[in-house]
Amino acid sequence: MIGLDTNVLLRYVVRDDRAQAAAADAVMDSLTTDAPGFVTHVVLAELAWTLARTYRMDRNTRIKILQSLVETESLEFEDGESVVRALALAEEGADFADALIAASGELFGIPEFVTFDRAASRHLGWRLLEPAPA
Repeated sequence: MIGLDTNVLLRYVVRDDRAQAAAADAVMDSLTTDAPGFVTHVVLAELAWTLARTYRMDRNTRIKILQSLVETESLEFEDGESVVRALALAEEGADFADALIAASGELFGIPEFVTFDRAASRHLGWRLLEPAPA
């Protein structure tokens, strides 16, 4: 097993740097189910954020890219079940990173999350905190 950093997956899917894309392809082509690539939650969150902010990809495109990675048999994920759940929540409108936090929390039996993020509160049912008066 070999760990994959965000920039390797980014070059693999975006292909904006020919030399780095070729190197990423070589790594991806070398992976097998017996010797897979390992992808952490942080890598997925960074990838989703970079695709949105730097490459300005819309939500559906980002979700499709992440789903295609999840369906790649030669990749293993930190917690595949949480990733699949996070993608489902993201399809319903949640931010992917927030959805991944929620899915990981479900795995550990966390009954409640609190946030200042109105969108996360709305999409994920988290309790919205209001700032204390100054």
